[in-house]
Amino acid sequence: MSTKPDVLELIDEEEVIRILRDLVRRPSQNPPGNEGAVAKYIYDTMRDWGFEPQYIDKPEPKRPSVAVVYKGTEGKPRLILNGHMDVVPEGDPNSWSVPPFEGIVKQGRVYGRGACDMKGGIAAAMIAAKTIKKSGVKPRGDLVLQFAMGEETGEAGTKSLLEEGHIGDWGIVLEPTDLKVMTAEKGLAWYHFKLKGKPTHASEPDEGVNAIYKATRLISAIQDYNDEISERTHPLCGKDICSVTMMKAGTKENIIPESCWFAVDRRIIPGENIEQVDDEINAIIRKLSQEDPEFKCDWKRVMLYESAEIPVDHKIAETVRRNTKEIIGVYHEPAGMIASTDQRNFINDASIPAITWGPGGKMSHRLDEYVETSQVIDCAKILVLTIFDLLQ
Repeated sequence: MSTKPDVLELIDEEEVIRILRDLVRRPSQNPPGNEGAVAKYIYDTMRDWGFEPQYIDKPEPKRPSVAVVYKGTEGKPRLILNGHMDVVPEGDPNSWSVPPFEGIVKQGRVYGRGACDMKGGIAAAMIAAKTIKKSGVKPRGDLVLQFAMGEETGEAGTKSLLEEGHIGDWGIVLEPTDLKVMTAEKGLAWYHFKLKGKPTHASEPDEGVNAIYKATRLISAIQDYNDEISERTHPLCGKDICSVTMMKAGTKENIIPESCWFAVDRRIIPGENIEQVDDEINAIIRKLSQEDPEFKCDWKRVMLYESAEIPVDHKIAETVRRNTKEIIGVYHEPAGMIASTDQRNFINDASIPAITWGPGGKMSHRLDEYVETSQVIDCAKILVLTIFDLLQ
């Protein structure tokens, strides 16, 4: 078979759903980082289909990623399909209306933790590769599949796959986007702050320094900072955001607290750099310290996902938009991610133009997470067309 319609006919829709259910039924929560069962399933399945999968034991030997290369006749160009195997914890299973790891199918949806984020994309990539191989079509370029560990906690699964040589000319990060092509994404930085006080008996508060009160001054300044930066916008990704997300303080009800700790999530639009953001945070601390000699604060940045973008009319973006319209009848306008993905590793670390695009809507990390089975099937079809267009 050599025509696109003929190859699309080879996609077994029931098999797509079965693969997705099998993936969901293998819990891979991170933390703690137990992707092993999913990695083994992908490895064994791809091997049984006649591929030659590899385990990549970096950066964590006990938590391997998986790479698969379907070699073309000339070895170039190369297209990378990327997905992460880890999922966020399910929380209290009793809060779900369905068991979180049974992959239940109802009303045209597969339910379960990770169904949307992002085992639907993984299943579609696997089936797309199988379909191309089964068709007998031998592309000119290589198809590279990456199944990464550690994305949910910012670990270097995708980065390590790229560093180990599983690179290409274009990348598709198969996160859930409702099949809308995302050419840009926000970055994020997490900051931890510790305010120092002086403990004393709560009946004599003036003898101490209340760390919670010092923290509230800083939190108020951060709220003002958020209002200020919200005026900075990106046409695809929206506005800058800075939010307090966690807080801990106090030893006992009748003790003035000696310390107060809180965390901040800072969303960063493309075009800003982390040095600029760090300087802005430092300026807030410095100002409060100058105003109040009892204001003592230690802070540090503990996580960074850089923002990233490629031109909206880049070849990889236009190709996937065109093929999406061919399958679902809708041509989506350019869009950007308000969250952060491993797209940044392609663009920033490996200089590989990449988009974020895949099946699933706004059900990531939610109770009763699900993905529409029709979108996963459509995703597989669109990937087959894209492989044809880019690698033939």
